[in-house]
Amino acid sequence: MQNNLKKNFLWNMIGMTLNSFNSLFLMIIVTRLNSLNVSGIFTLAFSIACLMLYFGTYSGRVFQVTDVNSEISDSDYVVQRIITCVIMLVISFGYCVIMKYDSYKFSIVFLLCVLKGLEAFADVFYGILHKNDFLYKAGFSLTIKSLISVVLFFVVDLFTRNLILTILIVDIVWVLVLIFYDIPSAYKLSNFKLMWNQKNLNFLFKSGFFIFLINFFSVYIVNAPKYALDGRVADSLQAIFGIILMPATLVSLAIQYFVQPYLQKLALLFNELKKKEFNFLIAKLVLITIGLGIVCLVGAFLLGIPVLSFVYGVDLTSYKVDLLIIITGAIFYSMSIIFSAALTTVRYTFVQFVIYLITSAVGLVIAPMLIKNYGVHGATYAYFLIMISQFILYIIFYIALQKRLFNKRQGV
Repeated sequence: MQNNLKKNFLWNMIGMTLNSFNSLFLMIIVTRLNSLNVSGIFTLAFSIACLMLYFGTYSGRVFQVTDVNSEISDSDYVVQRIITCVIMLVISFGYCVIMKYDSYKFSIVFLLCVLKGLEAFADVFYGILHKNDFLYKAGFSLTIKSLISVVLFFVVDLFTRNLILTILIVDIVWVLVLIFYDIPSAYKLSNFKLMWNQKNLNFLFKSGFFIFLINFFSVYIVNAPKYALDGRVADSLQAIFGIILMPATLVSLAIQYFVQPYLQKLALLFNELKKKEFNFLIAKLVLITIGLGIVCLVGAFLLGIPVLSFVYGVDLTSYKVDLLIIITGAIFYSMSIIFSAALTTVRYTFVQFVIYLITSAVGLVIAPMLIKNYGVHGATYAYFLIMISQFILYIIFYIALQKRLFNKRQGV
């Protein structure tokens, strides 16, 4: 099983990174080659598709990969994923109908949801590869899909200026890779036959329910201002907000990459009941995050707007303060992730669902109000308030719960 360790790590990292940054590349292409209005529709549509993705993946592949005793068959996982992907597309279609999108916006939103549906469906086969120590094949698949998608997206959009056709062709590429690479690669290892097992399906849906909700709300709160902007401001302003929000995503990812190596040490300290050292490491990670965040803020203050304006070909001079506020919010979000890792380490997941539920409710209420009064600037204020609300809730729950759990492990 160790033979593929290096390949698994390398290709998975490459594939996941390229797939994560695809939205950045595609947004740049759309903004450069099309109007700002079209760019606004695209950034909203991509955010909706990312939210719908979690209906497709449901609880993800963690349970699938960690099922070392194969209590649930590969067939059950595939059948469940077929069900969730169908549900995802039905919900996506219904959302477009409820929002009363015109045919152009409807097509872009739904085709991007189809793309994310294909990603969700491929993920179950990645799970089979992962479980059998062939994760590098999943990473290779994501790498090929990501690179071909960006190149084709650019070429087709450049010559046709038809975003619907462009996304449709990318969808077809994902279907072809799924049929000719993903499924055959998994089938060689598993040789599964699709069978309906109601008991196992019930177990999978029940056991993954709160994981699904946490994942779903985690995406919703980050994009809540985008969803609130829909129908309240011009699509061009939606595009501008999407552009100034993009660095926040990059800041969060960069900080997460930096703190990731410490997470295993957290688990070790908890298992050894070293409460003082555990809390000290949390404080250290928070300080590191603040330090990196300050560096990002200085960089955004000096170079942020000029660089974004150059890359996207849009004058963003009026949004310098908005960019700084959003990056500050991203720093609070990154610190929340540290406390989330701590609570997950001490096996508190339900409380995190509560945190995300409350934060989502905050976003649902304040985002429309602030946007109504301040337009796109209101979306900036809403993003900041949502992120700081989540951070405060995590601190409150962490302080309230971690002492009790350490005591419980010590038999107090």
